[in-house]
Amino acid sequence: MGYGFVENLAFLWDCVLGLIYCNDEKCVLCKKDIYDGENICRTCKDNIKICRDRFQIESNNCQFNCYSSSYYSGAMMELIIKLKYKNSFKSGDIIASYMKDTICNNNIHFDVLTYVPMTRKSFKKRGYNQGEYLARTLGKHFRKPVVHCLTKTKDTMDQIGLSREERWNNIYGSFKVYNSCCIKGKSVLLVDDVLTTGATAFCCGSELLKNGAKKINILTGAKSRV
Repeated sequence: MGYGFVENLAFLWDCVLGLIYCNDEKCVLCKKDIYDGENICRTCKDNIKICRDRFQIESNNCQFNCYSSSYYSGAMMELIIKLKYKNSFKSGDIIASYMKDTICNNNIHFDVLTYVPMTRKSFKKRGYNQGEYLARTLGKHFRKPVVHCLTKTKDTMDQIGLSREERWNNIYGSFKVYNSCCIKGKSVLLVDDVLTTGATAFCCGSELLKNGAKKINILTGAKSRV
């Protein structure tokens, strides 16, 4: 079954969902009436702090280029919280639209997309992976395949509240590649919602690189200033 066939099925499903769940023309954050179909009003958009700088995360002589669409504050923080904890996929669509702009503005080239995985326990509790949702939205827009090739092999402590060193120690060795054939020799765009110290993204990226990926770029919806 080719990627184009799957893409067409996804398009038809989106059309069905569009008929069932029509836009209520309210901003997803402040509930103000809107008329441009973007799901977010101008006032809330103006509260999003755009991040325009490329940066690097590195360890043990390994370095990855990272891009974030905004800073984790204001309206973008609210959007990510609503996507992550409140099943607001409209918020996810808004986040993805900023990520699309980041890809285009920085001429980020990639063959496939993947995303930071969750443990089965965490996935079962939430019911979805917000990073996967963002990756699939971007894949659909750029007509690139999204591959599920990473697995999280152990439960870790919540990263919130941990110091930089504690975050790296907490996450080290937690991710493995189990389907390397879909990334060998390819440029991979690794997607997640938020980047803080970069420990999670780095561990995923280094595993992808060790298993044959040609190049890794990391893209997140937001970046913490910490």
